[in-house]
Amino acid sequence: MSGVERNGAKHCQEVLERAFEYLDGEMPDLDCEKLRAHLEECASCLAQLAEDEKLKQVIRDGCPCEEAPQTLRARILVSITEVSVTAR
Repeated sequence: MSGVERNGAKHCQEVLERAFEYLDGEMPDLDCEKLRAHLEECASCLAQLAEDEKLKQVIRDGCPCEEAPQTLRARILVSITEVSVTAR
């Protein structure tokens, strides 16, 4: 997460692009620290992150918790692996 700790529109854009990664707990610790430091200085990004968090909560509350069929999960994992391998 290069440069998130600095101010500027480019850095705000990067923070907002990675908001769900942060909210989902999928962001590496070092990146989380940099993102939090940015949020301490940027009220705009903090407000947007709060909105994204509310959106996730509304979706979570409104959707029944159904698990995807095992065959679908397997197909998705295969697709992710293929994309990951070909991207390198």
